Amino acid sequence: MGTYKRSPIQQHTSAIVKGLIEESEALKNLHSVVVGRLRELFVSNFLSKFLISQFGVGIGSVIINQRGEQSREIDIIIYDKRILPPFIGEQVGAFPAESVLATIEVKGPICRDTIKEFSKKATELYEGIYDPASSIYQDLDSFKPLYGLVGFHDKGIYQWMVDKVKSKCREDILQWMADNARPLLGVCLLNKFSWVDVTHPKAPYGSLKLYDKNNEETKAFIAVLLDNIRTRSQVRYLSLVGEKHKDWLSIYTRDQTGIRRHFEKQ
Repeated sequence: MGTYKRSPIQQHTSAIVKGLIEESEALKNLHSVVVGRLRELFVSNFLSKFLISQFGVGIGSVIINQRGEQSREIDIIIYDKRILPPFIGEQVGAFPAESVLATIEVKGPICRDTIKEFSKKATELYEGIYDPASSIYQDLDSFKPLYGLVGFHDKGIYQWMVDKVKSKCREDILQWMADNARPLLGVCLLNKFSWVDVTHPKAPYGSLKLYDKNNEETKAFIAVLLDNIRTRSQVRYLSLVGEKHKDWLSIYTRDQTGIRRHFEKQ
């Protein structure tokens, strides 16, 4: 058998990740608001390189449900174009809850408190916008999107992880993430670490990867996220094809008395 060699695809992906990091580093002297928006754009452009045409990416937008409730602003939204289009704009606007497959928050520095904060925001999104009672068909719970957090700079969490690993306490990190990061699908600190909530007998508390020269930590987060997006979109689409007709566009766009009364009774 021959010696294993990194493929051109693996090498190119590593180069794209490193480019993403370098782009962010070049923004240090810009206004913080501008830097934040550019980071969102960089991450969305990066993700778009690995998404096929049925998926779209929105930035700085909100999710809206059939009852008209809106989420907080979300940095990046990945949606399935086959289900419903975004309303108002193509990249910035209001995204129907049923079409959203994943949401990603992009932050500068992150620490353990940041992870706790966005874990709570994910819970709020699921319990609010995706409350089954917010849909005529009572099925929004099954449409909850994946939720991820991406950070560009460290505020102590990486060194905490390194110290734990050196002390042979890696399980402490995984336990903390399982207790505090869920229901997030994953957390990625570029060029430092990634944790993804993949559960199987060998990884009951998720999978943790620390930095290496090929940025496997970042590639692992992106790959798990996008693989799950593809699977989730297919399952969702097939369930729609197999079910009876649903008037989603009518519910969102028309001022129907019956729909208004349905939600007023709740």
